[in-house]
Amino acid sequence: MELIIPALNDVWMDNGVETFYRLLKEAQNSSFSVNIDNNSLIITVADFDKFKESVGIAIKNRRSNLIVIDEDKKLGVNKEVKKDYILIQEGTKVGGKVAFKEELYNEKTTIDTVNKIFDLITEEGVRSCIVCGRQFSKPIKKLQQAAYPFVTKIKSLSGVRSYKDGDVYSFKEYFDDFCPTCYLVGIAEWLDDGIVYRTIPGEKSTLFLPRFNKIDELIKFKNTYRIQLNKSDRYRNIRVKIDSDETENPPGSFSTLLCFYEKFFFSDDKEIIGKSWTMMEIPFGAVKNIKLSVLDLADSVLRVIRELSEKDISFYKDIIMQIYFFYDNPKGVPVNRDFTNKIRENISEAILKDDFHLFATNLLPKKGGYVGYSKDTRLNLEDLIYIWRLKNMGLDEEQLKTIKSASRTIAAASKDHRSLLYKLDKAKDKTALLDSLRQVSRRIAGLKVEEKEKFKGFIYPPALEDIVSLLEKNESDKKFIEDLKNTLVIFSCVEFSRLDYIEGKKEGAINE
Repeated sequence: MELIIPALNDVWMDNGVETFYRLLKEAQNSSFSVNIDNNSLIITVADFDKFKESVGIAIKNRRSNLIVIDEDKKLGVNKEVKKDYILIQEGTKVGGKVAFKEELYNEKTTIDTVNKIFDLITEEGVRSCIVCGRQFSKPIKKLQQAAYPFVTKIKSLSGVRSYKDGDVYSFKEYFDDFCPTCYLVGIAEWLDDGIVYRTIPGEKSTLFLPRFNKIDELIKFKNTYRIQLNKSDRYRNIRVKIDSDETENPPGSFSTLLCFYEKFFFSDDKEIIGKSWTMMEIPFGAVKNIKLSVLDLADSVLRVIRELSEKDISFYKDIIMQIYFFYDNPKGVPVNRDFTNKIRENISEAILKDDFHLFATNLLPKKGGYVGYSKDTRLNLEDLIYIWRLKNMGLDEEQLKTIKSASRTIAAASKDHRSLLYKLDKAKDKTALLDSLRQVSRRIAGLKVEEKEKFKGFIYPPALEDIVSLLEKNESDKKFIEDLKNTLVIFSCVEFSRLDYIEGKKEGAINE
């Protein structure tokens, strides 16, 4: 007997095929064999009864991926807790163990349910599955979130809706037409120990699922990074070190994926690099209206992360997590933690989406505070900007020095006039950029003697003139002008934070 489960170009189902393949591969014995061919999972069965028994045992052995062990603080004993992102309903715990309502994950009924599923799979029928389009005889269950999470029940609407790639599909008339094969593959995906996840308690869980057109490439990619994940942690699963159970604690979704790639490029095995992901945001609460988005990483973004890793600079650890938002006039703790995390998350999104302007904007001083860095972080940030943008702008060493000198001058002019930095950031073209530079020049020219002394070493007006010449020379290159403006904003913001040290603050104060 041969069972064929094809890829569907559906990120949940295709990852489910990969997970089911891995589960079968681990359980493979004389009763069956598995392989990938023609973008499909091929199961060759020699002994059907023994095969079904083997699958049931394999699923029971994988159940641990659905739960974590936590301490019952009232009783002082360990208990099972369902992971927050798992969309499988549970009943009352029995002896501290999670009691899943899904019969496939109920230890008492797993084997019988597997038998029933495969018996239905082998039956011929005339009904068409709403998910895969293949014909089948009878469903094992209706289309529900437990097996296909993109289906959502919404209080304000009757019926069942599916959200996919921003479009809305109504399954009200078709949710009975869900074949047992798709049910099995979909429900099995929760056993996937290759999902990258981050849960913020009380808010949401974010899952990252890699997207590939070919199942064999998906398998190879997930095999390269699976060792980096710790499935036993409830809220996050990227290990700090491969040989440690300690996990990283990124502030949000984009920083989680950036942290993942940092670990990935510091590892040895990079035969296949995944560039496309589906990001699933699953909110807390009874109604799970899942938000889906696709993130396709440009080769240039991966190159930046890789080149930094080759210089032993960790983008996540040495740059993102070393950026802080400081109060202008702190009363107690000098750092605003919530705003710091927001900035870290925003600049993580900026690098992953190759959005240089978003990156620059998030480094601007805000009302009541500014973004600060240690000396090492500033140097790492300079390396980042050079690799990300400056290296491809055709600038020589003297021109790079000019940009830094101009940035120090802009920072000095903006110290008590932050609107100058904001105007620079908002410049849309060469004309607006030149206008903002003229305002900086006027501000510098009007500085008092004591101000010039205070900013000694920062002010160098000729650098602004050199920037104007650089703009005139490249006036037809809109991208060059935009990148130059954003670079000036970034370096000016970095220098802006240093000016506080001149007024009596020690640089070491921002190191934690």
